[in-house]
Amino acid sequence: LLTPPCASLCLQGALSALHRSQSPSCARFCRALIGCLSQDSPAHDQSPLLMSLHDPARSRLLEAAMTVMDPPGLRELFRGHLRGHLRGVASHRVANHGLQRLLDHAPEDVVSEVLSELGPALGEPLARGHPGVVTALLRALRRWPRLQGEGLRWLFQVGHALFCAKPRPLPVCPHPLSAPFPVAKPRPLFSQATPVLCSSPQI
Repeated sequence: LLTPPCASLCLQGALSALHRSQSPSCARFCRALIGCLSQDSPAHDQSPLLMSLHDPARSRLLEAAMTVMDPPGLRELFRGHLRGHLRGVASHRVANHGLQRLLDHAPEDVVSEVLSELGPALGEPLARGHPGVVTALLRALRRWPRLQGEGLRWLFQVGHALFCAKPRPLPVCPHPLSAPFPVAKPRPLFSQATPVLCSSPQI
């Protein structure tokens, strides 16, 4: 069911419908999807679900599941598959969106663990052009005020590092302005070979 390209959209719609209807089947459906995405993959050194976050179609399905998943399910998802890999997830062009959805809905203890692991490396997703990770972390800190002190401390350190970064040298002009420009010599009005015509005096 996860193989066709349109399967992700269909499953996302089913998740949204179950969540809006407040059906108890929504939690079971989420766990079933996580189980399917957690099956063995060729890369045995990494979690299959972590590899699914790098896939554009499956990552959107995971994001939809995180949006409607209950706090125990998010906690299990994070501690079973994402903890210890947040720096790579935050810097990946696709997987960082899944981390943002996790931060948008995670309970306080999960946000605290994310902050402890990712806080010292917040400059990495910014350097890769993924400011949404920092924005999602700020939204999570707004929900959980007890974590704001630690979060602001890491953010200030990132800002200080960016401010104190050595600026790039300006490109050197191959023709500096101080060098004299070559000036063409003025040509004489009449060369030696050109006869000068003089009018004879009138008598």
